[in-house]
Amino acid sequence: MRIEPKKIMCAIDFSDFTNIILSYGKSLASEFDSTLCLCHIVSGTLMVSSHGQPYIAYTDIVSDRIQHAQNKLEEIAEELGIECEIIVSSGHAADEIHETACKNDVDLIIAATHGGSGVKRFLIGSVTDRLVKILTCPLLVLHARENHLASSVTKSIKLKRILVGCDFSPDSKLAFNYALSLAQEFQTQLYLAHVIRPVERTELTASDYIKIQGGDYTNWGRAEYLNLQEKAANGYLKGKSNLISRFEKQLFNMVPEESRNWCTPITILLEGQPYKELITYAEQKEVDMIVLGVHGHSLLEQFLVGSTTDRVISQASCSVLVVRQVS
Repeated sequence: MRIEPKKIMCAIDFSDFTNIILSYGKSLASEFDSTLCLCHIVSGTLMVSSHGQPYIAYTDIVSDRIQHAQNKLEEIAEELGIECEIIVSSGHAADEIHETACKNDVDLIIAATHGGSGVKRFLIGSVTDRLVKILTCPLLVLHARENHLASSVTKSIKLKRILVGCDFSPDSKLAFNYALSLAQEFQTQLYLAHVIRPVERTELTASDYIKIQGGDYTNWGRAEYLNLQEKAANGYLKGKSNLISRFEKQLFNMVPEESRNWCTPITILLEGQPYKELITYAEQKEVDMIVLGVHGHSLLEQFLVGSTTDRVISQASCSVLVVRQVS
C-alpha cells in the first residue's frame, strides 16, 4: 500500500540542528507534494522575586516569545522558497507538538534528538523520547551527528539506502509500507531485516537422556551418551533450519508483487539482540534511514530495559522513522 503524507511538520527549536530538520522537511515535501508546516513551541519560565512577586507578567513573556518565534519562522519559510504553514504555541514541547499535530491533521513529524546525557534522560526524559510514546502519526528522528549533511536549509537530502526492521507485526508491516513509499520516491535500495533472538541451548544431563529414552541405562558408556547428545543437537539444528526457512518466506511475501518491477528489496535474517543487530547492519551498509514499527510496551519494561525502538533511536548514527498502527 502506497503511503503519501499530505502534511509534514518540522518541529523547530532554533538549535544548531534546525537546518537538517528543514532540509529533510523540504526534500520530503517536494517528493510527496506535501504541505510543509513549521512549528515551534515556546516553553515560558515564570520569573519571580524573593517575595514571590513576578518581575514581568508571565503572559507578557510568553507573548513576546511567541511573536519572536513567529518572525523567525517567517524568515525561514522565505529562505526555503516554498509556501509553509507556521504554527507557534506555548507549553510542554512534546505534548504541544502532539496536540498541534492532531488538530492540524499532520501525517509526519520531523524532529531532532540532541543526545542528552544518560542522567538527564533518566530523570526527565527528552522531548523525542516522549514523542515516540505519545504520537499517533509517524515520527522521523534526526541525529546531531547528521547535522553536517545540511549546511543550509535549501540543501536537498538524498536517501540511498533504507533499512526496515521487521518482526511480522502489524506495526512492522506499516513500517515497511512507509519505507516502500520512500524507496519509490527517492529510488532507494531497500533492506528488509528480521532479527532472530538467540535460543539458549542446554546440554542434557545423563539422567535427562535416560528419561528421554526410558529404561535402565546404568551400564551405558561414553559413546552411547555422545550419540544421544548428537541426536539432540541435530534436532535443534533441524528446528532452527525450518524456522529460518519460514522467516525467509515471510520476508519474501511481504514485498508486493507489483513493486518488484521497480524495487528489489534485499531480505536479511540476523541473529542476536534486535537493536544491536539492526544498528550494526545499518552501519555496515551505510544506511541513511532505519524504519521501525512502534510496539506498546508496559511501563515497567520500558523503565527497566527500554524498547528496541528507544535503543535504536538513541544509538543509531542515521535517521530513524518510527510508525505506530493506530486502531
